[in-house]
Amino acid sequence: MISFNSYTMAPLLMHVQPGRDGMASQGTRMSKLWAERLTAIGMIIAAGYIYFESQELPFTSGDFPVFTAIVVIILALAMIVRSFVTHDEKLSGHVNFDFSYTAWKPAFVLIIAVLYALAVFRIGFYTSSIIFFFIVTFMTGIRNFKVMAATAVVLFPLMYVFFTWGLEADLPQGLLI
Repeated sequence: MISFNSYTMAPLLMHVQPGRDGMASQGTRMSKLWAERLTAIGMIIAAGYIYFESQELPFTSGDFPVFTAIVVIILALAMIVRSFVTHDEKLSGHVNFDFSYTAWKPAFVLIIAVLYALAVFRIGFYTSSIIFFFIVTFMTGIRNFKVMAATAVVLFPLMYVFFTWGLEADLPQGLLI
């Protein structure tokens, strides 16, 4: 086991922790300070990309994304500086990585949501919405299929009436509707 002062030393530390069976297992953890620094660097990279892409927008439509990107870069730089000068107790200790399905569930749902947005234009709004509804409810842990079906039977006709007749929205057409 290696132990370093988290304010001055390397970001990744190997540690030995007991597993569920009582046996030691090797894992990786990072100091909270280095996690904050790396998060800030990621934010600077993403904001820089948005800044440069927004430069090509016509007229003044890029002003808000440019302003937002600059603010994000300034705040991320402040996070980096703070991580070197702070002695805040909230930033002491380590970040433990959790690679379980529960920990990654929000990322998986986000990926499904992006696929849903793409599917709306391929197979239509209503068809993709029905598929998305059942996939996401199953992914989030709802297993009562009677409740899922009853919700879908009420929800989707109401959506159809609201968007088609109420708003007269011209939604992408697909396989079923």
